[in-house]
Amino acid sequence: MATNFERISGNDDIFNNKEYVSDSLIFNAIESARNDEEYSIFSDHKNVIIMTSPKGPRVWLWTSSAIKDDTNKLIDISRFIRDQKIKGAEIYLKQDVSGNFSDLYALTTLEINYTVKDEFSLAVYTYNNEPVEGADNKEPDKGEKIIRIDKDNENDVKLLKDFYTKLKDEFRWHEKFDRKINEYLNAELYALVKDGEIIADAVIGGGTDDYMRIKSVAVLADKRRCGFGYKICSYAVNRIKDRSLTPVLYTHIGNVSAVALWSKVGFRMKDKLYLLKIENN
Repeated sequence: MATNFERISGNDDIFNNKEYVSDSLIFNAIESARNDEEYSIFSDHKNVIIMTSPKGPRVWLWTSSAIKDDTNKLIDISRFIRDQKIKGAEIYLKQDVSGNFSDLYALTTLEINYTVKDEFSLAVYTYNNEPVEGADNKEPDKGEKIIRIDKDNENDVKLLKDFYTKLKDEFRWHEKFDRKINEYLNAELYALVKDGEIIADAVIGGGTDDYMRIKSVAVLADKRRCGFGYKICSYAVNRIKDRSLTPVLYTHIGNVSAVALWSKVGFRMKDKLYLLKIENN
């Protein structure tokens, strides 16, 4: 018998699943969307949460370990996502089900001529609250200051736009530049300013009752490996710790320079996410 996935609210009993609660730091995208009516969240009310976003092709999938080897259930999930007809779907799921799910998804999508375009892993890092050798909590040097960007301050807005204008080629923000600027202006964003310009910034927000995410860190290309990334990351960590929350972040496993920075600041790998990209033929 096929599984019936129904649209649910953020108050569904599945969110009380003990396994979900212990794993929720990995899926803070779902946590952040629970009370946002723009997102669609579906579930079997027991073992599966599927979230789709109106802002892009991302699909977040959580499954309890009870169905990891349940082939029929995994096929039902695959077909449900397929039937949402999301162009270029990007499916994020737990590493421990990725092998089974990617194979099954490839099989079920043959029915509508999809292909698996790309597969790779994201690492989930949490701050371990332990001293890191050689990583002191440095304050900004003379001529530097760290500020919180105020969206109602014209100078702050100009500084931020100038900063990301220098990075938009690298970030491929040409078509979404204004949208990303507005998104960050409405977030909690800290910037390291030197000689009247932003050198580095960090965006924090989203998460659970125990965790808060560092959503983005950026440093000007010609200012990297000079300690600015470390300073802004440490500052962001401290703002999260001020709330008695544990900082968490995602990064691509192959991003060696980013992993080195997170390790120096005090992060350690907690888990892995798996990303499955689907291409419409």
